[in-house]
Amino acid sequence: MAADYRFTIHGTRGSFPVCGAKFRRHGGHTTCFSLRAPGGRLVFDAGTGIINAGRAAADDLPIAVFFTHLHLDHVMGLPAFAPLYRPQARITFLADGRRCPDWRGAVKRLAGRPYWPLNLDQFGARIRWRDLPASGRLTLYGIRIAWLAVRHPQPCLAYRLDAPGRSIVIATDHEPGGGAADAPFIRFCRDADLLIFDAQFTPREYPRHRGWGHGVWSQGARLARAAGVRELILTHHAPERADRRIDAIARAARAAFPGVRAAFDGISWRWRA
Repeated sequence: MAADYRFTIHGTRGSFPVCGAKFRRHGGHTTCFSLRAPGGRLVFDAGTGIINAGRAAADDLPIAVFFTHLHLDHVMGLPAFAPLYRPQARITFLADGRRCPDWRGAVKRLAGRPYWPLNLDQFGARIRWRDLPASGRLTLYGIRIAWLAVRHPQPCLAYRLDAPGRSIVIATDHEPGGGAADAPFIRFCRDADLLIFDAQFTPREYPRHRGWGHGVWSQGARLARAAGVRELILTHHAPERADRRIDAIARAARAAFPGVRAAFDGISWRWRA
């Protein structure tokens, strides 16, 4: 019997959230993604987009929250994640303990006093903590999950999700190195249906921000072609980038790779497999 799956991008901004008329179409929340499967819900990063992810998670499915890294724009929404306040909720946090040994302490400090009125162990949900295994892969809720270290100041991971009927790569906060340095990433993305790619800077802006750990749409198009990706989704929009400028970036990118869209808060893909 076929099962339902849904992948959603809940937050598309980098650095900090924004609001206002010129950001309405693409949205102002910072990074968060989720994949709902029959056996559970996978959440990747806890930017302010996780607030809407929490509203969507009204069922009793178990939840696993994976962190790419712990920069503030990727974790700032965690204390407002509604399932954390439900006594029946089962939530597992996962991160790279080899590259970030104190990730548990960092998350507890963020979601606790003096930054939040309660400490995480007072929220109500049943919480587990788990280091990602050294093998670089695991299977959870019927989804095969793999990860790869990418180029970004302080440790950061890209994730690949191989679900029945769809493969998705989440590569937020990644500055490609060019040439042979990109070979592991291309292999990691090979034949994916979706590549969610960091396009915070334009080609004109990039020389001033080299080494900041963020990508350009032209790099994403090049890597998507090399990996045989079917669709490229540009995300991690610069916080000052208005909707019309994001639309212009997507048009320029489509000339290099036809299967390009710019992400917006709430964009989703549903399928049965």
